[in-house]
Amino acid sequence: MGILTLSDLAVAYGGETVVHGLNLDVSEGELVSLLGPSGAGKTTILKAVAGLVAPARGDIRIDGRSVRGRPPEKRSAVMVFQNPLLFPFMNVAQNVGFGLRMQGVASEEARSRIRNILELTGLTGLEERRVNEISGGQQQRVALARALVLKPSILLLDEPLSNLDANLRQQMRDLIQDIQSETRITTLLVTHDQSEALMISHRIGLLLNGRLRQVGTPKDVFQRPVGRDVAEFFGGCNFFTGRIRQAAFGCELGSFPAPDTHANGQRLTATIRPEDILIGAGSEYPISGRVRKTSFEGAATRLWVDCGAVSLVILTPHSGLAPGQSVRLRLPAEKIRIFPPE
Repeated sequence: MGILTLSDLAVAYGGETVVHGLNLDVSEGELVSLLGPSGAGKTTILKAVAGLVAPARGDIRIDGRSVRGRPPEKRSAVMVFQNPLLFPFMNVAQNVGFGLRMQGVASEEARSRIRNILELTGLTGLEERRVNEISGGQQQRVALARALVLKPSILLLDEPLSNLDANLRQQMRDLIQDIQSETRITTLLVTHDQSEALMISHRIGLLLNGRLRQVGTPKDVFQRPVGRDVAEFFGGCNFFTGRIRQAAFGCELGSFPAPDTHANGQRLTATIRPEDILIGAGSEYPISGRVRKTSFEGAATRLWVDCGAVSLVILTPHSGLAPGQSVRLRLPAEKIRIFPPE
């Protein structure tokens, strides 16, 4: 199996609470990413699950059984750290098999498991190499293989790609996805990299200031943020206020259908992502604006457009627009996210 349940989990350091009342379920075979900025409490949660720090409150259950008070080696949860932490005096095979030796696994079975896991992680042929003779990406693969060979119920990954360059990070993302898909091992991954979490996760838990702000599929948390802070974390920069009247959201940019919002008369905040704003001509583009600034970003150009008292940031494939130029805009109603009342 491999079911992880965190219930009302709180962790404190020096009397200061850094994780507040966190509730999270990770299903068997699921890869869930804890995403958030530095200092949000992500790694602290992993350490609590692994048994490296003690919670101040709440419970941690693996496969339905509480593991509070159990030592790390009795939890069936193995953690891979940001730095590989390999033994420099051992070769690759010895590093991978270290945990098996500690568990007293018979040598023949250990050799078979080491051989299989080296093949799975793409390390076949490097068995006799010392760890200082292989690349950083290969060292991280060894650390991953050393965890997987133990066949834990829960795999904990703490920023495992942050020390790699861009090309190696992509290779390791693909490897983690492939291994997780093949082994179906339940995985809790910590990262501050939005693209990493969006690419490889079944679900994402966004952690801000020690609190779990939103949990959902990558598409849900990216396209349907529950609040302004969540939208800002994912690059949201267009916010405008208005009121709900007769199932419509009215603001300085116009009136937009809001059939699912039940807050008649209340003043609410809405947002739209920069890439969702359309530029064109004709009556279907009712908003007039003037380009204030542009920034070429390769596949797209970022525009800062003043629309009366409201300024909008737009990402568009059109690169021929210049500061001072007049433009017409349309905000698709289905792309506007209206935040519920606080």
